[in-house]
Amino acid sequence: MDTESNRIASAWLSQLSYSLEQKDAASCASLFHPDGWLRDLLVFTWNLRTLNGHGQISAYLSSNMESTTISELKISSEDVYFKPSPGDLPGSVSSGFTFSTPIANGRGLFTLTRIASEPGVWKAFTLLVSLDSLKGHEPIGAEQGVYHGNSLCWSEVREQRARIIEANPHVLIVGAGQNGLQVAARFKQMGIPTLIIDKNGRIGDQWRKRYPSLTLHTTKQHHTMLFQPYPETWPRYTPRDKIADWLEQYAVSQDLVVWMKSQLLPAPSYNKDKMEWAVSIDRDGKIFTINPKHIVLATGILGGPYTPVIEGRDLFKGQILHSDDYTGAPEFIGKRVVVVGTGNSGADIALDLHVRGAQSVTLLQRSVTCVQASETVNGITDQFWRPEVPTEVADYRRAGTPFKLMKQMLSEQKDFYWEKDKHILEGLAKAGMNVNLGPDGSGVFPLVYERLGGMDVGCADRIIAGKIKVKSGLGIKKFLEHGLLFNDDTILDTDVVIFATGFVNIQSVMRGIFGETIDKAGPAGGVDEEGEMRGAYRPTGHPGLWYAPGDFQISRFGSRLLAIQLQAIELGYMKQDI
Repeated sequence: MDTESNRIASAWLSQLSYSLEQKDAASCASLFHPDGWLRDLLVFTWNLRTLNGHGQISAYLSSNMESTTISELKISSEDVYFKPSPGDLPGSVSSGFTFSTPIANGRGLFTLTRIASEPGVWKAFTLLVSLDSLKGHEPIGAEQGVYHGNSLCWSEVREQRARIIEANPHVLIVGAGQNGLQVAARFKQMGIPTLIIDKNGRIGDQWRKRYPSLTLHTTKQHHTMLFQPYPETWPRYTPRDKIADWLEQYAVSQDLVVWMKSQLLPAPSYNKDKMEWAVSIDRDGKIFTINPKHIVLATGILGGPYTPVIEGRDLFKGQILHSDDYTGAPEFIGKRVVVVGTGNSGADIALDLHVRGAQSVTLLQRSVTCVQASETVNGITDQFWRPEVPTEVADYRRAGTPFKLMKQMLSEQKDFYWEKDKHILEGLAKAGMNVNLGPDGSGVFPLVYERLGGMDVGCADRIIAGKIKVKSGLGIKKFLEHGLLFNDDTILDTDVVIFATGFVNIQSVMRGIFGETIDKAGPAGGVDEEGEMRGAYRPTGHPGLWYAPGDFQISRFGSRLLAIQLQAIELGYMKQDI
């Protein structure tokens, strides 16, 4: 162990422990750097909060410290991944620690830096505190695999458990994609009976229905599944069909109860006195009614496809479709294609069309696009999710850097990243495309949280070479019989128009099922003023209704926080807004 790092970390944690014991908010806040960060996940409040600077931190602690008892703070001296050591920031010291509250086990992570005006004084630049489990309700762990002295076989045990859950699930998860499955796997480990429903015929179909050449843009370390990492031989970037098949066997391996060809019927009603839902489900033509305490919407933040209304659509003799309906390039061989939109889907589809023999491909760019090479972006993710680091460790260390701080740090390195991808950015600009590194120069990585970004996986080289054309800054005025008229009165002949124009928010889709109830849950997706995801793995504003959006990593990490909240409600620790 780094002796000096241990001395510095232990001394600071002792000061924090004393301030918390005395419930002295001012003393506690004084332990932070003037521009320091406090991220609180369910410790001081039953919510996910991020505070920045002495003013915010002091006000937050003053409001909540009196009702919060934190004790038994201990440095993680024996943990190889969280023991005191030099931090990622120059001249810093980082360490993990554990703590206790009257009802929960907690853990934390801090990074200390020196204060120039106070020689020898170390203060927290970042502090993450989070609940890890409720006492007496810790994760179950691995089973023995022997049931009733081997008098029952596994198939009997699984069937019996499934029947109990199907008859009376505590939680109904809508959506059997990666988020729904990971949340359900976490709930199972936390002893929360959970049923998943999905409208598709097979688990993984939401991936199988997309274009065949699709490959995940992040590395396998980033998009691995909770409790079940990929084999060492797994590709660095996972193809569409491999992730679809993995999800299907994941549900089996994690012993999840899933109803396919099943969907909610309008309109679920919530009983405030019983604190439960009355839900009708159409399961392949048969109607079932259940009464879960909670509904978790794990259908993502994207609702139905958005296609702009453009004059003359009925006059067009060619084919019009949304990227969501694009199933591959073979049917477009030899055709002239316009792809509207230059995000990930638009660029991927344009590349697929070009490689597989479309006569011509033109990308229509409506507004400036943030573009970075995939290896540049994954160089950032690899700093957290490295092959030799367990996924849970990587997720927690990532959580220790608040979103707004991460974005600020990336923005400060914009010149470095511009130089790194200069050949792509300048080449695309010469080809007529309007590109940048985002409005603040922080690049693609933060856009995973805020909105979808533009990570290049090969399309840029074809644009630069002139093999894929770009029309930038123009809107479509109207369709013609065999082409498009743009708002500068130029005409482009085309046989096919593919709108990669995104999706409406999931709330608009769920409004058709839940009615006005969904509006009480507030917005889902994007980040709030503190940098936390809106409505994600935290109270939504409507009791018993939760969102589980985000990418693989977000649902891996957020699922634990959501499980703790559901347990806390059941135990009477956490009150729901009625």
